[in-house]
Amino acid sequence: MSFPIKRHLALLTLALLLGAAAGAIAYSVWQQMQAEMRPDFTLPDLEGEPRSISEWDGKLIALNFWASWCPPCVKEIPLFNALQEEYGDRGLQFVGVAVERRENAAAFAEEIGLGYPSMQGEYEAMQVAAAYGSERGLLPYTVIIDRNGRIIERLSGEVTRDMIEPLIREKLGD
Repeated sequence: MSFPIKRHLALLTLALLLGAAAGAIAYSVWQQMQAEMRPDFTLPDLEGEPRSISEWDGKLIALNFWASWCPPCVKEIPLFNALQEEYGDRGLQFVGVAVERRENAAAFAEEIGLGYPSMQGEYEAMQVAAAYGSERGLLPYTVIIDRNGRIIERLSGEVTRDMIEPLIREKLGD
């Protein structure tokens, strides 16, 4: 094979490799742009005042759907209180959505010492959970939303520290 042919093959190979790299980068950017944005919603808090999820825009949000009659939900709350305390000053915000009557949720939150804001609703809260991907309405259900408002993780069932803390640390930049 002559030198000009080898040179053309080398240039063609280089062009193909550069094209593949550019395509991979473009695909990655496109995937990030396609990430699902969090639905907006407003529900009353445990005092009956309207609160919107947008209040916490710019923070890493752990949105947790819970109920006082749900044993795994009750078990998660001390962990979530601890994580809020540990990482809150770095931009983490737990937000609860109690799926039950306000009076029951408020009494329970006071009794257990809920350390982060919580909204509440019955049918409306289940509609919000469905909008966030909980098709079956099972509790507990936790959604992690990045600082740009993109849903980055959905966790069905009881969450443990080993499941959620690495994700929190990664998204907070540890």
